[in-house]
Amino acid sequence: MSNTYMIIDDDINIRAMLKDLIIRNELGRVFCELADGTEAANEIMFYNPDVVIVDMLLPGKDGIGIIEEAIKLGYKGKFIMVSQVEDRRIIAKAYTAGAVFFINKPINSVEVVSVITHVVKSLEYEKSFRLIKNTVYNLEETKPIEPTMSFDRKIDQIFSDVGIINESGAKYLKDIIIRVVKKEQTSGRFDIVMKALYEDLIEEERSQHNEVINSRSMEQRIRRTIMKALSTIALLGIEDYYNIKFMDYSTILFDLKQVKQEMNYIENESSTRGKVNIKKFVEGVCSKIK
Repeated sequence: MSNTYMIIDDDINIRAMLKDLIIRNELGRVFCELADGTEAANEIMFYNPDVVIVDMLLPGKDGIGIIEEAIKLGYKGKFIMVSQVEDRRIIAKAYTAGAVFFINKPINSVEVVSVITHVVKSLEYEKSFRLIKNTVYNLEETKPIEPTMSFDRKIDQIFSDVGIINESGAKYLKDIIIRVVKKEQTSGRFDIVMKALYEDLIEEERSQHNEVINSRSMEQRIRRTIMKALSTIALLGIEDYYNIKFMDYSTILFDLKQVKQEMNYIENESSTRGKVNIKKFVEGVCSKIK
């Protein structure tokens, strides 16, 4: 692959581990490594890597600040954030800033390779789509692309794999995923703002079915559905840690640490269940179906 990377982490061992995983799995080339965030945004613009893997906590400037500054300067690549931080509000802030995936430390090599592979696939899709638009279509006249039946079936297949095809919240979840992909197809932007998606979907439900539902109720239904998916994947991992579906879905749809927490809960080794991130789940499904 020709994809290029920049790794920003103040731990030399982490940088070496990430670089080794990228090289050994033939995921591309590491152009640059940085140990602090002081000039990171400018270095990102200079090297213009396809993917930046950045630590949350850095000397000089933190990871979120780097992402925000680089995007403001015009960087169009992808950010993967790694950190020991577990505060959900900070993680949510990282996603809002522009990170497409968040990997918890200590780093799990299987998770890292899976995440990078899916980000690379997303990049290849975006590059191909931009090429088609630039060479064939007039951007101002491009019409929305409706999801095909095969695309629809891909979502159903994923939902079936993770055991949520018949869950009450699956319909809302599927509609949200379709909206996200259609927006990317028409605008070239992969932008997920859950609140706005909920509001659009609620308005459509009211106009078509006169159903009285609010965003909180919709989010709860979707969260319960994704929790069921988490439980399904955790059970697969308990039965066979090297199950193909477990290795694939546990890292792209969920935080592997939370999957392991759910596995411990199911086996009565913990009283606390694993947690889900709706945005990460949606991003993961979008990445899979492309």
